[in-house]
Amino acid sequence: MSDRTLVSGKVTRMLRQLLWAVLAFILVTACGADHSQISSVRSPDATQTAPSDSVRLVEHMMGETQVPASPQRVITLDTNLLATALVLGNQPVGTVAWLDIGGQTMLGPIKPYLDDHAQELTILGYSEVNLEKVLLVKPDLILGNHHYEAIYDQLSRIAPTVLYEYSGNGNRGWKNMMRFCGDVFGKPQAAEKLVNEYYQRTQELRQKMGDRASNIQVSVISPESNGVRLMYKGSLGGTVLEDVGLSRPPEQDKDEVNSLVSFESIPQMDGDVIFVVSFMDEDSLDLVNQLKNQPLWSQLEAIKQGKVYLVDAQHWYGSDIVRVNLILDDLFKYLVNVQ
Repeated sequence: MSDRTLVSGKVTRMLRQLLWAVLAFILVTACGADHSQISSVRSPDATQTAPSDSVRLVEHMMGETQVPASPQRVITLDTNLLATALVLGNQPVGTVAWLDIGGQTMLGPIKPYLDDHAQELTILGYSEVNLEKVLLVKPDLILGNHHYEAIYDQLSRIAPTVLYEYSGNGNRGWKNMMRFCGDVFGKPQAAEKLVNEYYQRTQELRQKMGDRASNIQVSVISPESNGVRLMYKGSLGGTVLEDVGLSRPPEQDKDEVNSLVSFESIPQMDGDVIFVVSFMDEDSLDLVNQLKNQPLWSQLEAIKQGKVYLVDAQHWYGSDIVRVNLILDDLFKYLVNVQ
């Protein structure tokens, strides 16, 4: 083999190695750039610029999410969140709704806040969300709760999603939910004002009741086919009564939400006043009549004094600022205006 052939082979090998080195450099550089771009979208870090005026950074149970500063197509995955959004001046385009035992949506209490937009509100499911319907309404913000943690990633791919975590304080949590939504919509002062106005109403009620507020015991019950549900301090109505400072009968003076007891326990339901919670449909009113026909019912002191009042379960169940104010309306009506 000649010297020329040896030199030619060496040159060829060097050129091949140089070519591979250049290709490797290009691939590494390209991959590094792509990774940086992906990271800047999916995993914001401290080196990122602050959110612009068009978005707001919201902290919630799943982390931090940038949401539109002025969302135009909000959907809510919970009726309580729907009510809260409406009171804060935001009109959702869709919501998950509840059904009562009569098959009616639990939207009755908030219809006045829908104004002329009731027909524009798309029902996205009952108790659970239908993702296909969510896609169709094209939301720019999804407001949900901890029940949707399992599908959070799916929701987030549709639109920025924030989840509110109901804490262990049950129906007392509507105040924290109000403040949370105030942060989401950039209206923290408006949210706090609404909570303060509620407290002002509770104190006004107590003042108008005078000395009776310190002596009265208020019973809250809900008839069912096989007994009566005692509504404890942890129920929505129970939290309002507690905020007003009104006492409960001994059997209802518990931090739990409620429990079902037999008709034999009717004597434990007595109080100076009894509120009977019913959904007001035909079947529910039949349950009220069934309770009235129980022999022990007529022996209650509140019955003898004519201090038993039927109230609508549509707002005594749930947990939002609209419903607590409607409960206060009932308390003003029957504890102040009716003597």
